Amino acid sequence: MNDQEFAKRVAAITRDLKSSEISEFIDKTELVAPIPFRGTAREIKLIILGQDPTVRKMKHRENIKVTLLLDQKKGRLPNYLRGVCKKLDLELDQNVYATNILKNFFTDRPDQLEKDHPGLIRKAFSFWKNLLLKELSEFENIPVITLGEPVLNCFLKDPVLIRYYWGFEGPAMYSKNFKHILPEENELHRNIFPFPHIHGLGHKLYREGLNDYTEYMRGYLK
Repeated sequence: MNDQEFAKRVAAITRDLKSSEISEFIDKTELVAPIPFRGTAREIKLIILGQDPTVRKMKHRENIKVTLLLDQKKGRLPNYLRGVCKKLDLELDQNVYATNILKNFFTDRPDQLEKDHPGLIRKAFSFWKNLLLKELSEFENIPVITLGEPVLNCFLKDPVLIRYYWGFEGPAMYSKNFKHILPEENELHRNIFPFPHIHGLGHKLYREGLNDYTEYMRGYLK
């Protein structure tokens, strides 16, 4: 799928969303969806999936040109993901393909909308799912990092919490019993490693476990 075809399909799906049962939550301005990020190396070794391009301030939305702001050399999110890739012995700018599972902007913060209207993210994803699968089909058997629980749960039959893959065993009880989602357990049919979004690093489990979980993933990728 070339860039022109991809852009046409994004525009068509966005139009469908704007007249759907969830249209009241879809930004109806003419914002252009950020393009996926693709590393410069011939071989892509990791896929990173974000949720959607919505940011709180409307005036900042038009400045988002590339998924997860990965065209920027500075910033909390790019720095976070570059750090993870470095620990995996990968170079984000070379070996990574990153895209959002939802290409549309929402009218408000998606986390708040999901809280007020449970199931909204899944409903939106039903419009984008086929395009995402087509998008990723180029990268056969490449492992995936998902950012945040709403992204992860779009690929699972039953909702889960990331913390149970990161050794959570109860309040203030953590271990290194790390896990990930196997191909036969998810709709992407790939190995999925669930990571928190940048905002989740405020939680002690993720902040202190980041290096260890990344090391677990690195060992699996060898």
